[in-house]
Amino acid sequence: MNELQAGAAEVVITPPLGISMAGYYNDRKADDVHDDLFAHALVLEAGGARAALVVCDLIGLDRELALESRALVEQRTGIPATAVMICCTHTHTGPLVSRKPHRILEADPGYADMVVRKVADAVQLAWQRRQSASLRAGPGHAEGIAGNRRWWMKNGTLRTNPPFQDPELDRPAGPIDPEVGILAAYREDGSVLAVLSNYALHSDEVGGTALGGDYQGVENRLLKRFLGPDCAVLCPNGCCGDINHFDWSKPAPQSGQWRADRSGAVVAGEVVKRLPDLKPVEGERVTANSVTLTAELRLPNDEEAAWAEKVAGGQMHGFDAQGLDIVRAHRMLRLRDAGIANRPAEVSVITVGDVALVGLPGEIFVELGLEIKERSPFPYTIVNELCNDSIGYVPTAKAYGEGGYEATSTPLAEGTGERLVEAALKLLQEAKAKA
Repeated sequence: MNELQAGAAEVVITPPLGISMAGYYNDRKADDVHDDLFAHALVLEAGGARAALVVCDLIGLDRELALESRALVEQRTGIPATAVMICCTHTHTGPLVSRKPHRILEADPGYADMVVRKVADAVQLAWQRRQSASLRAGPGHAEGIAGNRRWWMKNGTLRTNPPFQDPELDRPAGPIDPEVGILAAYREDGSVLAVLSNYALHSDEVGGTALGGDYQGVENRLLKRFLGPDCAVLCPNGCCGDINHFDWSKPAPQSGQWRADRSGAVVAGEVVKRLPDLKPVEGERVTANSVTLTAELRLPNDEEAAWAEKVAGGQMHGFDAQGLDIVRAHRMLRLRDAGIANRPAEVSVITVGDVALVGLPGEIFVELGLEIKERSPFPYTIVNELCNDSIGYVPTAKAYGEGGYEATSTPLAEGTGERLVEAALKLLQEAKAKA
């Protein structure tokens, strides 16, 4: 019998119809359910050390709610709150999850309370179901479904999500990350207990007013078809703050459920293809640690806030100059209303054997995730975004001078992304030293 114990569970967190859906600058009310939303949990235990990973089919979860869920997990299972990593898929066909008033959307505190409890339920069920297990891990590869959404135009300006087939398109402003990060837990009988599949692609392919898990929801259903209904499927996002599903050299439309079906099938197919080739995870030692940085915010002055009041009511029809003004105005007013000059930004690391899972708290630019993977001391590292908080876009330092939607909307001061990278690498080095 292996010393390593693993357990997995999935709990439905689909909200009632009529709830505000998150992701855009207008209030969409959910009027249908395409597929249920879940909190997916995987727990690991070896040598008395315990850790839990949760992936929620939500656009994000703020720090207050994540801390409450993690405290409840510790109370129910004994897994330390610092060893609980709660990630979100960032589906744009999911609900707003907040107790706090929102400038555009209608918050539902009751639903937020439910999510806190359901996340803890998922971990508790996974903990109660743990059994002797072995792990295998390795990379897959998927291209043709993701593109860097920041483009240089021929006139030297940068556009986020530029017009399709625009003759002024020059080149992408950054790379993609085509790696499919795979970690699979196997029961003693050889069946797959749970599979984690990490891919860097914004979960915003469907749109509309029907609740659903976007391409990760499709991937989940397809993998269960191949691996069995009792296999838990966790699909955290890689670092995809500047990655969308569009191919700007081709005509529109490029969004809708059909597109999510395609992307989900491509990633699921790659997971199924690679499962026989995954390498056994060497070692069973489980570690978990986190560090919380202080992230400086771009607090507006009185003149900027007055300008924002005049502009914020406009209608946004894209990321042209007028659209970015509206984005900038909303950012300024959110920060003014919050009235704080900085906020916490937690970085988490869970390791098991020679595999490391990194959790970062926002929509992270792909270059930052690639750097962590390249510099990690572990043979195999998977980097998840939107973990334990949703602090907004986290661009590279150079992106602030380049412009575009992400650099305009982020509340964070320049250099925050690089600080998160260094914090993650320090935690990885510390975990490696204990191995």
